[in-house]
Amino acid sequence: MKKLICIIAPFVLTIVGMAQSRNCLRIMPFDELVRTSTWIGRVKVLKVSKANLRGQFYQLAILQPVEVIEGDSSLQQINVLAKSNVPCANDVYVMGQELLVFLVSEAGLYRTQNFQYGMFVINEEIIRGWHGKDNLIADKPYLEIRSEIETFLNSWRNPNQPPPVNPAIVPNSQTPQSNQNPQSQTKPPTPQPSPIKPPEPTPTKPPTF
Repeated sequence: MKKLICIIAPFVLTIVGMAQSRNCLRIMPFDELVRTSTWIGRVKVLKVSKANLRGQFYQLAILQPVEVIEGDSSLQQINVLAKSNVPCANDVYVMGQELLVFLVSEAGLYRTQNFQYGMFVINEEIIRGWHGKDNLIADKPYLEIRSEIETFLNSWRNPNQPPPVNPAIVPNSQTPQSNQNPQSQTKPPTPQPSPIKPPEPTPTKPPTF
């Protein structure tokens, strides 16, 4: 019996550990992730190296900006502290990866906002494991995600800005409105035919005898 317990115990502990690792990090909602990030954009990982910043981060990643969605567009390289010691965090960068990242300032450098839930691998222009406004995890095109982020940022910064008007539905002042009756508009008078004059009588000559 003791041997059976010794065999089963490691498996139970492993399963419990896996369950905890999935639930011990809060996944930020889409709007919170965007609002609280200092720099958002598409990057390529140029280099990764070991680091030790006060025992809090154990990796330094050098990222090359490919496209800036939000933040300082003058940066040529971005130094990101990663591999955090936070329980359940898995913010590890791999050289050569292309990602969409959400970063915040940390000790004069950057770190990944929401750890592994703030970095998304881009493969053939598809973002893997994206969680957006609907809180569903799915693969989506990069351009669609970029547009979603830009739309949110614009509405967040300009809450009183009216939505764009479709010019196709703007009425033209020279065009009659749809509620007007076309028959009620004044028509030019129809020209009347000129009166016909009766023929003048032909004078008759008196009979000759």
